[in-house]
Amino acid sequence: MKLTWREKVLFISIFSLTAVIRMIILLLPFRWLAPFLGEKMQESVMKETNNNYACARHVAQIVTLVSRHTPWESKCLVQAIAAKLLLHQRGISTTLYLGVCKDQKGTMLAHAWLRCGEMIVTGGQGRGLFTIVGRFAD
Repeated sequence: MKLTWREKVLFISIFSLTAVIRMIILLLPFRWLAPFLGEKMQESVMKETNNNYACARHVAQIVTLVSRHTPWESKCLVQAIAAKLLLHQRGISTTLYLGVCKDQKGTMLAHAWLRCGEMIVTGGQGRGLFTIVGRFAD
């Protein structure tokens, strides 16, 4: 890997974090997890500083990279929660969105994405197809 030693440490910590998040998602009812995601049905600020956007971009890159290398499923919800926790730790406010839609066969699909200011940190692809059913803001 062509990562600095700091990025390697961050990679390992996010790798571990995604494992814990995935296990929690599989083992606990969502209603137990929801209070830790932020204020329900609230929005974070729509403007952030350039430094916060730079930090959010960096977190997004590392979370995406880690998610491609986990032996467990690290899809949109795992990525959104991991990025939210990392940005919250740095004092950066975010909103985690949960959405649903039906595909062409009528099967219900779910998606999660994370917003920081005007920037979509994780899960941005295809989010416009989903109806927001939940949001959690710092």
